[in-house]
Amino acid sequence: MIIPILFEPNPLLHQKARPVREDEFGADLERRLRDMAETMYAAPGVGLAGPQVGDLRRLIVVDLTEDRDDEGRRKKGEALTLMVNPIFLSKSKEVFKWEEGCLSVPEFWEYFERPKYVKVQYRDPYGGTHELDLADYPGVILQHEMDHLEGITLLDRVSRLKKTRYLKKVKKFKQRLEEEEAAW
Repeated sequence: MIIPILFEPNPLLHQKARPVREDEFGADLERRLRDMAETMYAAPGVGLAGPQVGDLRRLIVVDLTEDRDDEGRRKKGEALTLMVNPIFLSKSKEVFKWEEGCLSVPEFWEYFERPKYVKVQYRDPYGGTHELDLADYPGVILQHEMDHLEGITLLDRVSRLKKTRYLKKVKKFKQRLEEEEAAW
């Protein structure tokens, strides 16, 4: 099931997500995460966090594959990871610069420096504990999604001027849509 994605400046995107409780693990949680994955692929994206779909729990789905098919498209699903209550165990001092975009901040891209290597611990939908070591692009994806769990979006990482310009553009677009809808 596709879940509507929230866009800036929705206030839910700026709330800190709560940990998933022990009584929430199981088939229902897996179904929610699989719906989030379906939503992520449909968008299309490579990561999605609970707050982006209005779920203020510490949930992340990421597709960490870098493999490409013959036409150069990412191979979907091969490295789909469902994460519950992820935490960083370590981050390197060495940084990696990457241009990031976000499903909740459409049409906005910016270069950011992030730790090149990260180690994360997370639980699966049934409560099993796992660890992953990630570097470069997969590490950036995870760090970006972890920001969402803390109530941080790309716009919180840029200058006030860039943020204001983007939000004005969004406001004008919404006004134009409302005017067009009213004209029907």
